[in-house]
Amino acid sequence: MRKPNLLYTFILFMMSFIIVDDIQAQRRATTSRRTTSRSTTDDRRRTQVKENIAEQWLAIHLGNVGFSRGFSLSSKFSYGYEFYDRFSIGANARLFYNFINVVNGPDLNLIDYGLGPQVRIKVVEEFYVIGEYNYTSIDRGPAFFRQNLWSGYAGAGYKSGLGQWNYGAHILFPFREEVRDIQQGIEFWIDFNYKF
Repeated sequence: MRKPNLLYTFILFMMSFIIVDDIQAQRRATTSRRTTSRSTTDDRRRTQVKENIAEQWLAIHLGNVGFSRGFSLSSKFSYGYEFYDRFSIGANARLFYNFINVVNGPDLNLIDYGLGPQVRIKVVEEFYVIGEYNYTSIDRGPAFFRQNLWSGYAGAGYKSGLGQWNYGAHILFPFREEVRDIQQGIEFWIDFNYKF
């Protein structure tokens, strides 16, 4: 009688051991998967936050095309950093070319140039507001002198396109009246942006 009891007890013990060992193995795998999944997700989040903290962007702008008594064209190059996919700071360099046809006199080729810091804030993905504070050296013609002016600008823009390159346009209003009198009252720009 004792031998079958020992045999049953041994079989029951072995089955319990196998079941408990199998449960432990499954538990370790699930915990390992959860930990791996959690650490992978945490690593992705950390990487994404690091990438989104500051990203470089650049832009090429063409604008202020005019055909009144001659020809005018402007270009601007901007470079900076975008923080958290909304707020960006940078600098720009500007070049204005004006050809003026003077009746009964020599024609004028005037070149203005400038540079300054700028801030852009995305209101939504397609629309943004922009502020600049620029130094501009203005060519007043051969009978005059170069005039150097500082002025703040404010404006708004629109961008479109998928991928790293997109295009759009923005307008700027100069706060200083002298700049508005010498140049156009409002600046119109066509934008080609990289990573903005």
